[in-house]
Amino acid sequence: MGKFNFDKGTSREGTYSVQYEGTDALFGRSGLEPFWIADMDIEIAEPIAEAMKNRIDNRIFGYTIWQNPKFYAAVKHWWSSRFGIELKDEEISYAPSVLFTVGEVIRQHSEEGDGVILTTPSYNAFISQLKGNGRKIVDCPFIEDEKGYQFDFEHFETLCKREDVKVYIHCNPHNPTGKVWTGSELRKIREICMANGVFLISDEIHMDFARPRSSFVSMVELMEEGDRILVTTGLGKTFNLASLPHSYFISRDKEFRRKLNQDIGSKYGMGAANSLALAAVEAAYNECGEWVDELNDHLEENFQLVEDYIDEHMSEWLTFKKPDATYLAWISFEKSGLDDDTVHKALVEIGGIAVSPGKMYDVKKNQHFRFNVASSRERIILGLGRIRKTFEEITKITKK
Repeated sequence: MGKFNFDKGTSREGTYSVQYEGTDALFGRSGLEPFWIADMDIEIAEPIAEAMKNRIDNRIFGYTIWQNPKFYAAVKHWWSSRFGIELKDEEISYAPSVLFTVGEVIRQHSEEGDGVILTTPSYNAFISQLKGNGRKIVDCPFIEDEKGYQFDFEHFETLCKREDVKVYIHCNPHNPTGKVWTGSELRKIREICMANGVFLISDEIHMDFARPRSSFVSMVELMEEGDRILVTTGLGKTFNLASLPHSYFISRDKEFRRKLNQDIGSKYGMGAANSLALAAVEAAYNECGEWVDELNDHLEENFQLVEDYIDEHMSEWLTFKKPDATYLAWISFEKSGLDDDTVHKALVEIGGIAVSPGKMYDVKKNQHFRFNVASSRERIILGLGRIRKTFEEITKITKK
């Protein structure tokens, strides 16, 4: 038994959480058990709660400077102690959100109609960003084999050589597959992008969920002075703070960094920092390493539970292998022979469960769904039971 209880029951009643209050509208049915959105049914760490309470006790929330020694020191401490990466103050910049940063890179480094590469399946918000900004989705699908998800470097290089391709959105660890990219893969990706003038943005919001921690290599580690590379991340996933808008980015391109910071302040008027988020950064990065380690142990056990349950009760229809990172199980129902629409309708109507349909993360149908394991063991068992019920019932119906 660890120091922290991640099996503690939680309630979000009255908080207008998207996962609970938003599920009915999205899935068209009430009473569903939600496992779809990427936040956790786990309380935040005590030092973060205390830091935010102390900040609230000040009772004044005027404009706040993020360029301060405590912010820089906390970020530098985390990257040094967790990943062995030494950062300089000037390389770190606060931004309103990870997705804002991704969107602004796209706007600054491409024009409407230009192509942006996504590794598919891809985080669905990237797909929405490209559509919303009038950019063309250029997909580079993973190749799946017995070892997991492999990157198609030959195809990627061909795409990067295209005149219309300007940006590559990288995700490490990858959402939704949970792939942790190796150092050699990242070096090759960087080399191809830099050789072809493709701006590389690396979303590393799930960086603290690589298991083991030593398996994670950040693009920051490979970034050289002047590289057209930006790494964006924040506390939203690791510390369950998605509703506190904030993020930060790391870049060694001085001119790009200056322009992006200037635009955040003058073009968008969003230069003021979230003071509660700054308090959270300081507490999380200075005091919560042990909490994150134990959280990862809990998630690993939950993933093992999912893998064992599927092997024992649903291997006729489902395939799942524990991912190397994240808290998102990417589950295949290809074995079942059922199509996407049939399965997703049945999960809602028969199983009473809301999971993310795989087609949200792709430009084609892909016979997967995404299941969030960041909650209590009891709740994971409940969700698995509902999935099992769905496939038992639907396969009876389809065999008739």
